[in-house]
Amino acid sequence: MLKKAILVAVLLLGLLVAYNLLLQITNATRSSDRLSEAADRVYKLELENRQLKAKLAQIQSPQFIEEQARNKLGLGKAGETIVVIAEEKLKQVLGSSQSAQVRLPNFLGWWKVFNP
Repeated sequence: MLKKAILVAVLLLGLLVAYNLLLQITNATRSSDRLSEAADRVYKLELENRQLKAKLAQIQSPQFIEEQARNKLGLGKAGETIVVIAEEKLKQVLGSSQSAQVRLPNFLGWWKVFNP
C-alpha cells in the first residue's frame, strides 16, 4: 500500500513537472515569435527612416527649392522673363488640337487595318 502511494506521488510529481515544462516551452516559443515580429517591425521602420531621410535631403537641395519656386510661385532668376499664357487662350489652343484627333472605336480601327 505504501509503495502504491509513493508511486502515485511520484507519478503526480512527474506530471506536474512535465506540465510546468510544457508551459515554459510554449512561453519561450511565444517570446521568440514576439521577438521576430519586433525585429520585422524595426527593419521596416529603419527602411522607412532611410527613405524619409533621402526625401528630406532631396527637399532641402537648392535644385528642388528652385524648381518649387519656379513652378508654384512663378519666380524666375535675374534676367529671365516670365511668360504667363492666359487660360482662355490655352484652352482655345488645346481644345482645337484635341478636336483634331478623332479616335475611332477599336473594332473600326482593326477593320481599317485589314480592309484598306
